Amino acid sequence: MPHNLSTLPSPILDLEELRARKMKHRAKVIKELVQTEKDYLTDLELCIREVVHPLRNLQIIDVDRLFTNMETLCEVSAALLHRLNEAIDEPDPEAVVIGDVFIQAKAALEDVYKIYCYHHDDANSSLKSYEKEEQIKQHFIACVLALKKIYDQEGKPNLLDMGSLIIKPVQRIMKYPLLLGELWQATPEDHPDYLPLQEALTAAKIINVNINEFKRRKDIVMKYKRSEDEGTLRGKLNKLNIHSIRKKSDRFAGYLKILTGVEPQVRDEVFDREEKLFRSLEKAVRQLVKNVHCYMQHIQEMVSVAVQNVKEIENIIKDPSKNDLNGSSHNNSNDPYKYLKDRMERLVLAPLSCLQGMFTAPQKLIQKRYDKLLDYCSRLERSSSNSSSSSPSSSSSSLASEVPPGLAKRDYEALNALLVEELQRFNMAAHLILTNCLVCLVALLRGLMGNALVGAPSAQQLPPPLSNIAEVQNSIMDELNNLTFVKDNAQKLIERKVSFERRDKKTAVPEVQHQTEEQRAWLLSEYPLSRLYQLKRKCNGCQEQDLSLLEGELVALLEDTDPLGSSSRWLVDTGGAQGYVYSTFLKQYNPLRDSQRSGQRAKEQQQQQPAQPPAMDDEDFDDLSLFVSGSGSSSLRSINLSANDSSSSLSSLQLELESGEELVDAVDTDAQQFYAVYAFQARCDQELSLQEYQHVRILKFCDLGGNKEWWLAEANGQKGYVPANYLGRMSYA
Repeated sequence: MPHNLSTLPSPILDLEELRARKMKHRAKVIKELVQTEKDYLTDLELCIREVVHPLRNLQIIDVDRLFTNMETLCEVSAALLHRLNEAIDEPDPEAVVIGDVFIQAKAALEDVYKIYCYHHDDANSSLKSYEKEEQIKQHFIACVLALKKIYDQEGKPNLLDMGSLIIKPVQRIMKYPLLLGELWQATPEDHPDYLPLQEALTAAKIINVNINEFKRRKDIVMKYKRSEDEGTLRGKLNKLNIHSIRKKSDRFAGYLKILTGVEPQVRDEVFDREEKLFRSLEKAVRQLVKNVHCYMQHIQEMVSVAVQNVKEIENIIKDPSKNDLNGSSHNNSNDPYKYLKDRMERLVLAPLSCLQGMFTAPQKLIQKRYDKLLDYCSRLERSSSNSSSSSPSSSSSSLASEVPPGLAKRDYEALNALLVEELQRFNMAAHLILTNCLVCLVALLRGLMGNALVGAPSAQQLPPPLSNIAEVQNSIMDELNNLTFVKDNAQKLIERKVSFERRDKKTAVPEVQHQTEEQRAWLLSEYPLSRLYQLKRKCNGCQEQDLSLLEGELVALLEDTDPLGSSSRWLVDTGGAQGYVYSTFLKQYNPLRDSQRSGQRAKEQQQQQPAQPPAMDDEDFDDLSLFVSGSGSSSLRSINLSANDSSSSLSSLQLELESGEELVDAVDTDAQQFYAVYAFQARCDQELSLQEYQHVRILKFCDLGGNKEWWLAEANGQKGYVPANYLGRMSYA
């Protein structure tokens, strides 16, 4: 027999009863939510009043480090409680909407609780360190006892200590998803608060996930920071194992693949932009610090000399009668360099040096971010290769192979998100500090120049610059040169200049040793005439194993090539040494011509009159060669005319030029070709002006008085006397 249908409960009655039960349970959950929020706010207010404020007034601990932003948490909790009270004031339970309250408070809750939870570990470590000091511990006990007394009066549980006080905000933010989840389950689906509560539950969970991720980023950063700080050689050796070696090799292989273009590089445009700006700022700060230090070193040496120069110039410009009145102005003033140095170090170098030290930690994290990116790419590639090569029967192993990239991916994403967020703030702050330092630097330099111009004459006191200033200066110099005492001084200056230049030239060029008669006789006896050669002109060795020889010296040919096979460089023997000489300097030795020249030279010396100065042959000017400086003293001769000699010489010069007497030609045409080693400016009509390296022909190697320091020369159709040590003989170059 079938059951009696009249005894079965009605489905409609069951749904209504179920909804009523849910609404009753919903009211209890809402009441619990509001009451717990009220109790939490009361705990925060008591903690701030009885613990935070007294400890802050004592100034014995860092209260902000211990309690972080608890005052801000109290304000956010008070605003949340106020909105909850407004929502439950509705008389109709069907119109009470709690989900919208938490949706509106999501941003504020996440911001304040993220900061508090981020620093909670630091607060715990600070609390442990503070409790080790007996004085601070006694203050903590006194604050907690005062708080317990209040709880006893209100009949609340009073198992309190400092640790339980600072952990309450962390527990509260974790309790919101539980209360909202229970409230959402107790809300009927047709209730207007059902969807808002679902959204609020998701928002509360997201807040906790973001807080955990934010804290995990900090843990990763602190982990790598500790590893870098403790990165001693022993620590690195202890960490060396198969896993670390494989990880390093995978990173290197991944880097090579990216470098060669085998695999594309994973890029984050925001991070790449901020990293580029970070590198540029680091380089700019480092270079500016270096430049400022160099500038301060140079300005320290310059300012002392500049101050002394300003004093001397002021003494020249100012009226002598006023020097006594204003002479003490600089002595009593502050040192400009000391003032500049103090302000430069305080306003420019100190901020820049501090900023420069802050670039180290981000650089390490950036490098670690690249390492984690390579780890993630290698794990992903290994996972994909394993999954593609696995068979259908081993599906469980393939699923397991997809798990490893997750950890590397989370580490990379955590580091990347942290760097993207903080690099932007760091770059903005660094750019601002750098700009402010540059502004201060410019202001200090402008102030230094302003202080230097305070005592300087104004522009109205100075004469305007002339357009033909060079011509005016030259005309003034000509007038000075016409003065008698200036002429003598100028003559002495020229003599000193030439003497020093000749002395430097002599020390710079090595002296060439003349060939002795014994060496010459030995060559004639040891070698046949076909192997003997004679120097056509002087040569100076310019390479290793080259010989420096004088004109007319005798050599014997040993080899007609050098070690490199060149036939223009011969190996010769001088009787005292062996070396290389270019063949263009040599000619075949002719004993007959050599004997005739020696006899003719002896005959000319016998025919000379005693009253006349001795004729000068080629050897007198060997030391004026372009290549070799001779050992004779004629190369060091300088202009040294006394007042009597100069007056007699100038009078005799005019007499000779007017009479047009025959010039003595003591040497041949080649010997008379000389050039101006230095430029010479004629000071009277009897002298000849020459340009440097200008070719001249020597007409006479002395003046009318027999002074060999002045030669009569001809150049471009003009004749005149030139100092002998300003000239050099033309030779093969």
